[in-house]
Amino acid sequence: MRGTFGVLILLAVALMSAPPAAPASETDASPLSTGAASPGQSSGLERAWFGAGASLERRAEHTRRRALEVGADNLEPAARALLAADDEDHALRNARLAVGLAPDLPIAHMTLAGAYWREGEYRECFAQIFASLAAIPRHLEASLWIAASLLVVIAAVFVAGSLAFVFAVGVAGFSRAAHDLGDLLSSHLPGFARCALLFALIGVPVALGEGLLGLMLGVLGIGFVYGGPRYRVVLALAVALFMLGLYPLLQLAGTALDALDADPVATASLAVVRDTARPAQVALLQEAELQGDGLAARVLAVRSMRLGDFDRARERFGRLFEEDAADPLVLTSLGNMAFRAGRTDEAIGFYERARAVGESAVLLFDLSQAYARGFRMEEFELTMQRAQALDADVVAELSGFADPGFVADVPFPIAPIRSRMFARADGSALVAAAVAIVAPGWIGRSPTHVAAAFLLVLLGGSLLTGRYQQAGRCGRCGRRICARCDDSMWSSELCDGCHHLFNRPQGTDPQLRMARISALRRREARVEKASALASVVVPGVSGLLARRPDLSLVSILFFLAAVSLFAWRGGVVPDPLAVGHAGPLAFVAAGVVMFLLYAGVMLSGILIRRSQ
Repeated sequence: MRGTFGVLILLAVALMSAPPAAPASETDASPLSTGAASPGQSSGLERAWFGAGASLERRAEHTRRRALEVGADNLEPAARALLAADDEDHALRNARLAVGLAPDLPIAHMTLAGAYWREGEYRECFAQIFASLAAIPRHLEASLWIAASLLVVIAAVFVAGSLAFVFAVGVAGFSRAAHDLGDLLSSHLPGFARCALLFALIGVPVALGEGLLGLMLGVLGIGFVYGGPRYRVVLALAVALFMLGLYPLLQLAGTALDALDADPVATASLAVVRDTARPAQVALLQEAELQGDGLAARVLAVRSMRLGDFDRARERFGRLFEEDAADPLVLTSLGNMAFRAGRTDEAIGFYERARAVGESAVLLFDLSQAYARGFRMEEFELTMQRAQALDADVVAELSGFADPGFVADVPFPIAPIRSRMFARADGSALVAAAVAIVAPGWIGRSPTHVAAAFLLVLLGGSLLTGRYQQAGRCGRCGRRICARCDDSMWSSELCDGCHHLFNRPQGTDPQLRMARISALRRREARVEKASALASVVVPGVSGLLARRPDLSLVSILFFLAAVSLFAWRGGVVPDPLAVGHAGPLAFVAAGVVMFLLYAGVMLSGILIRRSQ
């Protein structure tokens, strides 16, 4: 699989003629830029950016230090400004600085990968591509985008794949079912009339407005009655996948798509954490804080710290401490304020209480700094070793400032913001849109109706199975076999003529027998060629011909997954200017894997059929 990724990476990066610029949107507007400071700047991070001198590298380094100091481990506004800068001569430098400022921003890593590729530094290019893919789960917007896209793909594959498999099995038994249904009226009923009668019967739900679901129910009944035990099990599995895709998976996908805008307080909190909040969002958080909103209170306390309003920050963190004395963020922030004020013992007390709740590399680094200031060197060394074991890169960056008075705030956890967004999000609109296409009638109004309809069809098929003599088809010559039409029927899979031809040669004329065998062999050769072509061209046919419905369903699912991933490689909704080329690369890579799995299952079906 890693080799497949390598080929895809070469193709993807070769197409990077220019790094994907991320223009600032209204929600991401920030004074941070490579130009002069704006007169309205108020953030401590902005002051760090504009007050570090003319050198861009110096400004980035100084801002990164200040960001770590206040727990802002990803400065997206500054990183996006660097990525959007129209400076081809310094594209590599700007991309490196952007990654340093926002290491969890996937588009920054992909832009740096493109810059490395243009410079001929291919090893670094590959490393940044993998870093971009690894950063997607850590970035809220990117993770929601890719999760929603993947869930929609999986749901579409389950729904469409189940429909395709049920139709394939139903069509395979259609002629036999039509023949048996016609015998209920007259044994002399023409074949076309029998087919028209069955088609009209299964078309009743469609005429009543049930759409594809209504047609699926009719075809499912045919497949369940005329398929063997293995077919019935796989048909039931296909029904379960259909229900899973149409309801729970689409509900989750819709929730992920709706999450970012579902809760204004959570959205404003994320903007504050990213240092992109507008005045209206800050006012919203202040109003929510007055109403007792815990998330708003925590975010505003962090904002006060970043603005340098330490009195206000101490007051807010103090109230939070009274409400929850086991919050690591609150404990670490109070410890840092005590450390910076020279109250080392008090700081150690807060740090140790936070450590008892949960360890992190940043917290342990702060604690080791306090131990060193208190000349508790043995504890300093043990704590620093533990911090390095948790995350050596973070400790190396923090230690690189070589400042015994430097401590870093713990980054604000994204988990409560994500949970708040998901709790308020509603994915029912996406489910309703899909149901309107697949099941627009009364049955589709409720998952209970759909499940009940499927259950009735499956139970009805079970009751009909074995209740009457079903028509068959000869495996040698293809002739229809029916006990009601032919009293000399040998079995449901071999007609009487072929039985005598192959099993009782003494009762047939030798010349006629050889001519008949030659004709059958020519027919078998034509059927074999047609079957091989159909197995390759039509997904699922190889499994059906091998009498392995499980392989048929799996191959259909893999094929549709490959097609969907290629078709939706840009996501089901536009990229939120966070993923860049990493998203299409991930989808194309997954699509290649799905296609290889499809090819493997298809070949397995062909080999099984030839061995039978």
